[in-house]
Amino acid sequence: MDVWQLLLLAALSSGALFMHILSCVLYNNWWPMLFVLAYLLMPIPIVVIMRARGDGFLEAGSKNAQRWGEFFAAFVFSLIVGVPCILLRARVVEFGAVLMDLSGLVLVITTVAFAAFVSHAPDEGMGLFGN
Repeated sequence: MDVWQLLLLAALSSGALFMHILSCVLYNNWWPMLFVLAYLLMPIPIVVIMRARGDGFLEAGSKNAQRWGEFFAAFVFSLIVGVPCILLRARVVEFGAVLMDLSGLVLVITTVAFAAFVSHAPDEGMGLFGN
């Protein structure tokens, strides 16, 4: 992995965290920080899915475990997207805070997708920053 790729990953992840904190600070309401806790739950179903498929170092194989992992991943993702909308509807947070929080989510998704793209790119210049 090149230094520029690491810098871009660091900038994307710090930008996402900055957007979440900024959505709390600007509107003087710390409820949007609750959504960051849901990010801590997201790796658990992903690890269950990887283990059930038998990918990488987590060799196993169970279709039922894979389906439950997919269900909980969808549940956590809908929690991350849906709870800000529910709090907006209940007038707990403002519309700008929800938009900033969802833009932080987009940055988190971009960071994860870019990290997966960089880690699976061959060394012969097929990556985004290849020679």
